[in-house]
Amino acid sequence: MELDTDNTEDSTGVLPKELDAKLSSGWSLIDVREDDEWTYGHHKEAKHVKMSEIPESLELFDQESSYIIVCRSGHRSGKVSEYLNSIGYQSYNLIGGMKKLSKESNKIISSDGNPGIII
Repeated sequence: MELDTDNTEDSTGVLPKELDAKLSSGWSLIDVREDDEWTYGHHKEAKHVKMSEIPESLELFDQESSYIIVCRSGHRSGKVSEYLNSIGYQSYNLIGGMKKLSKESNKIISSDGNPGIII
């Protein structure tokens, strides 16, 4: 099944300031950006599953768990969140994406462990 990237309906969102509390309570953060975006900077607690790989990676998700989906600005992650919700998963878009999160979090790292940047 392909993701519908033309659908503009918003999914439920989580604000960056709420992220640490959600992660502490057992939620998972999934970064759906491309490899180069991830390499330059990502949240240190995120798991990387590219948007294009979500449909064939559903075994990585548990329908009893909650997921926060993130991309650069919130558009791609909103689409992924809508898709996951439509097939029975509990997922929430990170409002403002990595652009907003990087201004509010000191947990953004590059793949080599140094401070990360958002491209």
